[in-house]
Amino acid sequence: MMYEFLYQYLLRYKQVTLPGIGRFELSRIPATVNFPEKRIDAPAYKVTHLASGAAPSHAFFTWLGSALQVSEREAVIRFNDFAFDLKKSISKGAVITWNGVGQLSKGLAGNIRFVADPFSAAEKAVSAERLIREKAAHKVRVGEQERSSEEMEAFLNQPEAKRDFWWAWALAAGILAVMYIGWHLSSTGVQLASTANRGKSPLKDAPSTYRMLP
Repeated sequence: MMYEFLYQYLLRYKQVTLPGIGRFELSRIPATVNFPEKRIDAPAYKVTHLASGAAPSHAFFTWLGSALQVSEREAVIRFNDFAFDLKKSISKGAVITWNGVGQLSKGLAGNIRFVADPFSAAEKAVSAERLIREKAAHKVRVGEQERSSEEMEAFLNQPEAKRDFWWAWALAAGILAVMYIGWHLSSTGVQLASTANRGKSPLKDAPSTYRMLP
């Protein structure tokens, strides 16, 4: 019965010390992602044994007395007798099985040898599939501003504005005009007369500006 109560204490407080045997600690291994099997393995628990440890605290015996429904003094006596008998049995070569914790036996050097039991976790593994959300909106940092992915997609996919080349035609016409003027000046010489109209205007008699009186 003592094994069962000590196991409950180990689960609750994650450690328990047996005089002459050592300290047992319960540690939790976080959940892991198993990519090949497409699942998330549940957290696991492992019991480790340390050859030495501090003596049980006063709080431990208070808890044990309440669990055994005896006085604290009686709990101390029962616990010490249990630890003494356990160490004596191991020293004689017995293999002690502590359900849920592991096996205790005598090592080659006379020390305590401990083999932990696989600790069954309450949680179970769950399947895990990778989801790809093509249209999921998220924030994108552009310089000092934050924009949504939808805004950036609309900006990058907007149609290219139609280009207007009117200025190119005007520039070409201007170049042709300059070339013509240059050719004309080079042919006639750079004189004032070269830019004047060479045609002759016909001479006409001016009308009379007075009339003879009779």
